[in-house]
Amino acid sequence: MIPAPRRPVFKTVLIGEGGVGKTSITLRYTENRFDEDMKITIGVNLATKKVELEGGGATLMLWDLGGQPRFRDVVSEYFKGSRMALAVYDVTRYFTLERLKDWIDKLKENVSGCELIFVGNKIDERDPETGISLDTGREFASRYNAPCVEVSAKTGEGIEELFQVVTRSLIEKHMQK
Repeated sequence: MIPAPRRPVFKTVLIGEGGVGKTSITLRYTENRFDEDMKITIGVNLATKKVELEGGGATLMLWDLGGQPRFRDVVSEYFKGSRMALAVYDVTRYFTLERLKDWIDKLKENVSGCELIFVGNKIDERDPETGISLDTGREFASRYNAPCVEVSAKTGEGIEELFQVVTRSLIEKHMQK
């Protein structure tokens, strides 16, 4: 009997300021639920999800890192071994996009070769006059040669597509020999 091919497991970290919705994105994707009264993440939360794609699949290990400043030195240890980082910002608060520079610098100090995708969350709450546009997010992400997508953890818009892109990118980069 020929053994079944081993399903790859990819460590993916969610980084960004507190309150941008990293935990909500994780919960929406792994459990298809949204908690209106979400508490801040202390340290790190871990979730896994098997993803099926045409021609195969993978398991994503999602490391949801606390974004409060007091956790920053602690969570940087969790970057090691990451293959993908989701740099999450809140489209209603511009400073959360600017602060991603510090998160990405810390990520690069601890791990090399980690792919990056910028994720604008809370599009359901964006004010067209004052919110961060997708073009602004893409312009910021282009400094890191990274794509930028938008989602709403609350409504679920864009969540499934985000993780399909993540998984496909990881498989293409790490499984093609």
